[in-house]
Order: sequence, then C-alpha cells, then structure tokens
Amino acid sequence: MTSALSRYLLNSRVYTSLVSLPLLIWLIARGPKWVFALLLTGVAAVALVEAWKLLLGPWSISLLMVVAGLAGTMVFAAWRGSDGGTVMTVALSLPVLAAWLLTREIGTAAIDCLLRALLLLLYVPFALSHLLLLWELPGGRALVGLVFLAAWGGDAAAYYAGMTWGRRKLAPVISPNKTVEGMVGSLCGAGMLAAGLALTGWVPGGGPGLVLLAVLANGAGQLGDLFESVLKRQAGVKDSGGLIPGHGGLLDRIDSVIFAVPVIYYGARWWLG
Repeated sequence: MTSALSRYLLNSRVYTSLVSLPLLIWLIARGPKWVFALLLTGVAAVALVEAWKLLLGPWSISLLMVVAGLAGTMVFAAWRGSDGGTVMTVALSLPVLAAWLLTREIGTAAIDCLLRALLLLLYVPFALSHLLLLWELPGGRALVGLVFLAAWGGDAAAYYAGMTWGRRKLAPVISPNKTVEGMVGSLCGAGMLAAGLALTGWVPGGGPGLVLLAVLANGAGQLGDLFESVLKRQAGVKDSGGLIPGHGGLLDRIDSVIFAVPVIYYGARWWLG
C-alpha cells in the first residue's frame, strides 16, 4: 500500500490537481455564478475543439462556426437557468445542421459528418451546461461540488485501488491500465465522499439519496472515460491535447465529468426534490 501511495503522490497529475483544485473549490463555495459561467464557457470551448479533432478532423470552418453557435446558445440558456432552452437548442440542432448539409455535396461522408456534429453537441456543451442548471437547485453549489467529488475523487480512489489490488483488466482493448478492482474502488470512494458531504447538511434531503447519486454518477463517469478512450483510439492519438501536464488535453481531464453531471442534475431533481 505504501508503494502504491508513493507512486500516486509522485504522479504529475497530483501536482496539477494541487494547483487547480483550490481555485475550483473557492469558486464553487464562494465565487459568483457569472465567474463560474465564464470559466465553464472557456472550458467547454477548449474541450469542444479537442473533441472536434477526435470526431471530425479536417472538416470545414463553416461547420465549426455552426456547432460553436449552437454550443454557445446551449450554455447561455443554461446560464439563464432554462433547462427548456437548453433542450430546445438540441432539438433545433438537427434542422440547423441539415440546413448546413444542403450547402454541401450530399453523400455518405456528409451525412456521417452531420451525425458526428450532433454527437459532438451532445457530448460537450449539452452535458457541461448542466453544471449551470445544477447551480440553481437547492443546495446547488454543493451539488456542483458533488459532480467533481464523484468524478475526480472516484478517479483518485480508482488509481490507488488499481495500483494496490488491481489484477483483472476491465477493458483491455480500450484502456489496458484500468482494472475491475480500480472500478470498484472508484465507486466506493465516490460513495464515501458523498456520505461526508451529506453530513454537512449543505444539500437538502441528502443522506442515502446523495450517496446513491454519487455512485451512479461515478459509474457514468467511468463510462465517459472509456468512451473518450474509444474516440482517441479511433483517431489514433494518445491524448486529446497537451494543455494540462500529467493529464494531456482538457477533454482528458473532464471526460468523466461530462458523463457524471447530467446524472447528478436529473437525479437531484427527481430524488432530492
């Protein structure tokens, strides 16, 4: 255990987290929503470009402008607290992208491009915009914190559990370093962190519901991690980018958050009222 802990502490990912986490914690706990919204917009923009390279590669700048406009509309609607406006933008994305398609030479490649663009919009801006919607719920700041606890806290637990007890490969073709033991450790770590958050009383109606949400969100986050690994393998790259030391691209750092945040948002609305 000591050896695994030492290797974890020496990992460059830890030092990157030590720099970024205090700022994020302050922003969630005390910062104004508009600052959080600006930061989220920047994160979504960078992640969108990285995901674009994985999914669409060299496709035209006109399509990128269309996708960016739709993405910005989603985030703006979420900032205004309108989940209906966010969903409406998704619904309007198909006719808007179809209109772009009509300006192209119609063929299998163009149809494939349109479907990838739709996936891109759902994958990055639609999912991340739920952080702003979550902010507006009772105990919203704590619920936003729960997203990162479930995703990143679970990731730290998975790393330690995998290094200490990992034997059985979880998805050897997609991600050879992940183990079943690491997956279980991640779920347990997320649940324990959520239990600690529930004790603070910051989330109304917390307790078992909060722990269940964290475990489900962590499971979704692990799927998000594997999903991005599939995208990178298909694109033939190791990382989505090189922006963050020890992590690769920004998308590599938030791939689990992207899948976790809708689970927390819709689960909190249903379970916690």
